[in-house]
Amino acid sequence: MDAQPLELDSPDVHAELLPGRGTNGGASLVIDGVTQSHVNPADPRDLQLEYTRFVAAIADGCREPAEPVRVLHLGAGALTIARYLGATRPASVHHVVELHRALVEFVLDALPLDPAVEVTFEFDDARAAVGRAVAHGSSFDLVIADLFAGSRTPEHLSTAEFFDDLGRLLAPDGVLVVNTIASAGLGTSREVGATLVDGFDEVLAVASPTVIADAGLGNVVFAASHDDLPRRRIRRRIDQTHRRIELLEGPSLADYLGRARPRHD
Repeated sequence: MDAQPLELDSPDVHAELLPGRGTNGGASLVIDGVTQSHVNPADPRDLQLEYTRFVAAIADGCREPAEPVRVLHLGAGALTIARYLGATRPASVHHVVELHRALVEFVLDALPLDPAVEVTFEFDDARAAVGRAVAHGSSFDLVIADLFAGSRTPEHLSTAEFFDDLGRLLAPDGVLVVNTIASAGLGTSREVGATLVDGFDEVLAVASPTVIADAGLGNVVFAASHDDLPRRRIRRRIDQTHRRIELLEGPSLADYLGRARPRHD
């Protein structure tokens, strides 16, 4: 992309692509003032944002190296994870659901995808798109829910009913990955976790101790499945070079969730 910042100012979304960001270069996508994604066009394996490393650790821990996967991406951003999986798992198939067509066109015009990455796009509210996918009997190895309006996930995209539909889209050993942003009191993250625990056989969370203790900002990323989750493999994949990261499961996850109650429509 150009060395100068680029700006999208559409009726529905305001976004900027800021070049020269990250320790290895690349560009950051900022939506409504919130840094949402980072892309290094020279190396799609370079994941600068912590939550993307969490998602990659879960994806890589749940599948053999280079094994192709069928992925549903709910929320496009700068397509960082699609680019990463396209580089690390050639022949994977990606379907991206994004509310704002203008945002995807803005990103791809400045930061084109590798033509070898097989991807289709659908522009609609995620709830509506998921309902159609369930009706069509679609199946995915990995569903990644990274759904935000600013720094908040819309309520209808974090309820038991929505997650139940996402569970219907998973292959028998498929995994749902849900990204949440830690807010004051971690209420949203805890409620999302409680909702997932209520609806799936296996759930774990990845976050830094600082975030877990509600002493700093960051992300809590959940993995949920109706099959066993390979905890040891995921744990080995977690990048500990930037700061210490915890994997919460069983009692430690229950302690973190506390008295949080599942969300419903």
